[in-house]
Amino acid sequence: MGKYLVPLVSPLIFLIGFWIFFYSHSGLLWLISISIITVFVSGRILSGKRWWRFILLWLSLIFSYIAQLLFLLLLTSGTMRYGLSVLLGVFWAMVWWFLRRYFDRIDDAFSQEYLAFKRFFYYVSFWFLTSSLYSLVIFLSIPLYYLIIIILGAAWLWGREILYTADDKNSLYIYFGLFLLAQVITIVYFIPVSFYVMGTIATLWFFFIIDSTMRKINFPLYLGLFLLGSGLLIFSSLL
Repeated sequence: MGKYLVPLVSPLIFLIGFWIFFYSHSGLLWLISISIITVFVSGRILSGKRWWRFILLWLSLIFSYIAQLLFLLLLTSGTMRYGLSVLLGVFWAMVWWFLRRYFDRIDDAFSQEYLAFKRFFYYVSFWFLTSSLYSLVIFLSIPLYYLIIIILGAAWLWGREILYTADDKNSLYIYFGLFLLAQVITIVYFIPVSFYVMGTIATLWFFFIIDSTMRKINFPLYLGLFLLGSGLLIFSSLL
């Protein structure tokens, strides 16, 4: 019975926590602590004795939650905050539902298809994180290397989780991708565009690296698409 309640109860806990904090503007540490416990307990209910085996999955989801919370905190529009929090609640419900289906059918040959939605979830979380951190670096003068360290740590977690469903799980792809990502993050910081555009360019690079690895598509093709997309973003933002 508990497995069927997780996709409903866990997102509600996140959503109510968001709203209480937006209203009271206090209790941030309590909100984060309760949400982390919610992820771990929900994961334990769904995975059972396999919980520790999937510890990186639960940590990846916690990083996703923190990235989303950070982005919500930086929004100045109350309407945008509440509207986006509802949308994120729906995303979390879908994540938990797919994970429940996955663990129920973990021994089936096609069970990993239920993990496909995580890719989109992690890419969106990556954009939330990079955009938020770029804004903190710009407006609060936080050292750039803090941003690089945090983003690379999150990218390592999310990249491993995304590539978990790939046939080739060679970790060298991840470390090479992180090396390139660090350079892109640094270069993008010096481009005179908004932090939303900076986050979008960094996310495009992260997506192209991971997706080219999963689909075994020629990397120069993705590089060309990345340069074209980034160029269009920069050009349109400067108009």
